[in-house]
Amino acid sequence: MKNNKWKERFQNIKEQLDFFQAADDEDLDDLSGISEQSFYEDRVQSEGDSREELTYEERIARNRQRRVITRGIAAALILCAVVGFYLYYRNHTFDDYIILKSIENSVTSGTQYEAAGKYLYRYNSDGVSCVTKKNELKWSVTYSMQAPIVDVCGTTMVIAEQQGTQIYVVNEDGLLGSFTCLLPILKVRVSNQGVVAVILQDDDVTWVRLYDANGESIANDKTTISDSGYPLDVDLSPNGEKMVVSYLGIIEGVMTSTVVFYDFGSEGDASSDYMVSSETFSGSTVPQVFFLDDTTAVAVADDGFAVFKGSTPEKSAEVSFSDEIISCFYDEETIGFLFSDPTGENDYRMELYNYRGKQKVSVGIDARFDEIKMEDGRILMYTSSSCMVYTKKGKLRFSSAYEKEIVNVFYFSIFRQYLVITKDSFDRIRIC
Repeated sequence: MKNNKWKERFQNIKEQLDFFQAADDEDLDDLSGISEQSFYEDRVQSEGDSREELTYEERIARNRQRRVITRGIAAALILCAVVGFYLYYRNHTFDDYIILKSIENSVTSGTQYEAAGKYLYRYNSDGVSCVTKKNELKWSVTYSMQAPIVDVCGTTMVIAEQQGTQIYVVNEDGLLGSFTCLLPILKVRVSNQGVVAVILQDDDVTWVRLYDANGESIANDKTTISDSGYPLDVDLSPNGEKMVVSYLGIIEGVMTSTVVFYDFGSEGDASSDYMVSSETFSGSTVPQVFFLDDTTAVAVADDGFAVFKGSTPEKSAEVSFSDEIISCFYDEETIGFLFSDPTGENDYRMELYNYRGKQKVSVGIDARFDEIKMEDGRILMYTSSSCMVYTKKGKLRFSSAYEKEIVNVFYFSIFRQYLVITKDSFDRIRIC
């Protein structure tokens, strides 16, 4: 800015000198009437105008600079506030709650609930009904069962009478079908389309049978302990084309589990019994098997877990544990386990893994629970009188006693809000 000012002054002087040299006598006579003082006053006035114009430009630049600095400071303060709130929320443990809305819930004792998309299925020994999260009834189906057991896949649910013969299949629109088996039911699973897999007991023979929603037989497998073993668990892929069964048997005097995969689509056409692959777990028991999607299945043993992938499932990951598993819980991305804490500092040690077999979290926790489940990125643990919530990072998010008797707890990814179902109400709470 200073260099420009001096250039302008030099240019003014040069122009004035050129003027005097080019002037004739008449012009000089005319100039003789102008005093030196007047000349310099005019010159100072001219230079003053120039300085005033430059100062104005500088003022605009300074104002712009101030605005940029002010906005930068404001943005930094907002960012610090957001980061501070995020760190506070992520690391803070809430120990109280506010009931935002409580809706009356008049049901018989022993009623249970399962989440299915945007609805809840409510069932007991007298029937099943579909309700909204505001306890608004959509439909209901009546039956009479001594001990109903259920399974949910997507928005489809199967209800069966354990050690009985009745089976009902429903979805969000109502009853898909119902039928009666000829043998006592031990376990039941369902696919999105309503295909049902059932383990049936027939004296010393156990059957694994596949039905459609109306009871039409699709396939069956007769098993004995001396043959393939005793079926501990079964599951269906969401599309209903694949089935996995965990059998427990004795091979060469050693207790052994065999996980067998069946395919009722194109992959299994070449096999007379639809079996496409199997995996043996020598010296282990595999009490739980489940599908994550149409091509991924998980087998949970008493000493670890294995993941199987592909149209003809093959083992893609395996993790072994030296400690006894107390509880297993999972969602589509994460599988978790609870073990006793050998140090005695905590009640349990919680470990979380992805389905590539990589451990994500190992943390000691102090918890009391009757039920544990993973739902929408939260680990929910509750008793009839208290509730605890952990994140997938192993951080305790919420812990509190509850003023009513808890039947179930749900999290629907609403900021700091949970649905607590009690014997007589639907309570939407906000933790604080």
